[in-house]
Amino acid sequence: MSAGAPLRVNYFLEDTALFGGVKVVLHHAELLRRMGHRVEVVSKGPRPSWYPTRDDFRVVPAFEPEHVPAADLHIATFWTTVAAAVAQPSGQAVHFCQGFEAGLEHNRDDHPKIVEAYSNPLPTWTVSPHLVELNRTRFHRPVRLVTPALEPFWRPQDRPGPNRTARILVPHPFEFYMKGVDTALKAVLRLRDTGVDLCLVRLSQWPLGEDERALVEPDEFHHHLRPEEVAELLAGCDLVLAPSWKSEGFGLTVLEAMACGLPVVASRIPSHRAFAADAAELVDAADDDAFAEIAGAVLADPARWRRMREVGLERARDFSEDAVAGTLDRAARWVASGEWRHEE
Repeated sequence: MSAGAPLRVNYFLEDTALFGGVKVVLHHAELLRRMGHRVEVVSKGPRPSWYPTRDDFRVVPAFEPEHVPAADLHIATFWTTVAAAVAQPSGQAVHFCQGFEAGLEHNRDDHPKIVEAYSNPLPTWTVSPHLVELNRTRFHRPVRLVTPALEPFWRPQDRPGPNRTARILVPHPFEFYMKGVDTALKAVLRLRDTGVDLCLVRLSQWPLGEDERALVEPDEFHHHLRPEEVAELLAGCDLVLAPSWKSEGFGLTVLEAMACGLPVVASRIPSHRAFAADAAELVDAADDDAFAEIAGAVLADPARWRRMREVGLERARDFSEDAVAGTLDRAARWVASGEWRHEE
C-alpha cells in the first residue's frame, strides 16, 4: 500500500443519540472522506436527523461480518463495539476512546467487561492526553492523540463586552450527573443572591425535568438543537459554566464556547486542563461558591472578559478542520502501515 493510497474505513456506532461523542465520530468520518479515504459509518442506530450524513451511512441489525463491508480499518467507537471490530475478517481493528467508560458510576456492573475490552492490545486513538496516558500505562496500548475538530459555524459575534443582563449558559442534561449541572445551577442562584443581573440559559438534549425545575426555573430552556443552532445560541451568550466531573473525556462544549467567543468557568479536571488551562478559569468541580465568585468577577470586569475571549478564540484555532484532518489521516496510516506494532 503506497503512502498516499486511499484507505477503506468503517466506523462502528452503537447508537446515534445527540451527544458530542457521536458528533465527533460523524465529523471525523467526513474529514477522512475529504482526505480521499472511502469511509462508511456502520450503525445500529438510525440515521441521525441532527447532523448531516452521506449515502455511506449504513444502518445494520448487528455488527456481524455479513452486515459490515470489508475495510482496512474497523474503528470501534465505544467499549461495546470493540469485540465486533476485532471479529471482522478483513483489516485492522482500532479503538477510538473518547472517555474511559469504567470511570463512570451508573454502569458499575459493566466495569469488568469494559476493562476486558480495553485489555485487547489494539492500536488506539483518543481525544485527550490523560486518556493517552491511561491507555499506554494501564492497558499497554500504542496510542495516537486525535482531538475533535471545530466546524466553521463555531464563530463569535463582534461585540465589545458582556450584555448588561448577563446571559449565562449552562449546557448538558441535568439528569446526566457527570456534567455537574446542579453545581452550575447553584452557582447561578448564588450570583442572583449577590445582585448580579442575569438570564439563565439552559441547553440540553432532553426536555426540562421536574427535578431541575424544583432547583431553579431557567429563563430560557433549549433542547435537542442541531449543532449549528447551538453555535448561534452560544455566540449570543456571555459566559458558560461547565462543572463536569473528572470522568469527562474531553469537554467539547467548552471548546465550542471558546470558539464562539465566550469566556468559560469550568472544572479543574484533566480533560479541561489539556486544552483550556490558559483560556478558561478552572475551579474545583463541585465548588458552586467558586463558580459563582469567578463568574461574577469576570462579568464585572469587561477588560478581563475580553482577554478571556481573545485567548479562547486563539486556542480554538488549534482545532480547525484542516489541522485535525491531517492528524487523523496520519493516525489512520500509522495503523494501516502496521507501524503501531513497533510501539510499546
